[in-house]
Amino acid sequence: MADCRTENGFVLIVTCIALTVLLGFAALGVDVGRMYVIKSELQAFTDAAALSAALELDGSSSGIARAREAAARLTKGPNAMKWDMGTRAITLVRASFAPGESAPDQRSWQAEPKNAGDYRFVRVEATAPASLVFMRLFQPRAEATVASSSVAVTTAGQARLVE
Repeated sequence: MADCRTENGFVLIVTCIALTVLLGFAALGVDVGRMYVIKSELQAFTDAAALSAALELDGSSSGIARAREAAARLTKGPNAMKWDMGTRAITLVRASFAPGESAPDQRSWQAEPKNAGDYRFVRVEATAPASLVFMRLFQPRAEATVASSSVAVTTAGQARLVE
């Protein structure tokens, strides 16, 4: 009988440890899954914004300004693209531009290019803070930053995504 009691106590301890580990994995799954959904929503936005901006590039300074406004236009109005299951507005958006023929020159991305004639590539980046619900139990951070970016190019009045 004494042996049975010690085994029952051991099973209880192992079960408690296993449940704690399983709870940690479940928390990780819920929070990481939520971040993937947010990333997907931001990626859809940056794809659309980059294409809209690339269509406005015409080799002029006013084309750069129109491209920046075209990207920002998707964050405003009744049909604005949103994140967090369509409940929160996308506010942290950056557009930058680069010259290049078949691929953008990675060293020359600029938010305010001086000579707009050679700039055919536009990169739109968006970030959003994802609140951590269950992971707060295991780490002190209350939120994580989720980011997405897309690059589009304009050629002969057409635009296409390249990244």
